[in-house]
Amino acid sequence: MNNKRTEIIFTSNSPYYIVNGEGETYKSDIPIKLKSVTPICRCGQSKSMPYCDANHEKVGLKTGKSEDRSESKWKDYTGENIIVHFNLGLCCHAKVCITELPSVFDVNERPWINADGASVDEIIEIVRKCPSGALTYTKDGEHVTDFDSVTNINIQNNGPIVVTGNVELIDDNNSIGELVSKQKYTLCRCGISKNKPFCDGGHIKKD
Repeated sequence: MNNKRTEIIFTSNSPYYIVNGEGETYKSDIPIKLKSVTPICRCGQSKSMPYCDANHEKVGLKTGKSEDRSESKWKDYTGENIIVHFNLGLCCHAKVCITELPSVFDVNERPWINADGASVDEIIEIVRKCPSGALTYTKDGEHVTDFDSVTNINIQNNGPIVVTGNVELIDDNNSIGELVSKQKYTLCRCGISKNKPFCDGGHIKKD
């Protein structure tokens, strides 16, 4: 078993490189065979998905953030025993929250998060399931952002790379600095996101 921490390393002009992954087995929707360095496509145009085949050198690789992306700003939704924090700028729109706990998360209501709409334990469970880290919570004065997540790299079918646990994100723009939770994030691999390198659900809108 590899004792080195797995890393995802990239630059503005490169694919994602999963480094030190050789010998690791991750639960992934799309099975991946990892070498010591494994290039993963981020332009959405590779003919060898999920691996990079250097096709981005022909079609171009746009990795900058769009000016019209959702603002990275935290909003607080206060209940009697818990405060739910949400950042639309980090949301990948996986819809886990609104699907599994609609009594709390309902986009047709204002405010759309009712922190008294379910038990504290039920709310915490859903916040833990948020793949992008766009949801956190405060309970008993403690702001909880990271959890005891199993280390995993999940390349989703027609979706982002969902990363949890002890996988370090390293790039030339210090993207990890944008995150409150350092142990869960979703990386765009379709090239559509306006908030690259993170997924903003653009692939869902495309479909």
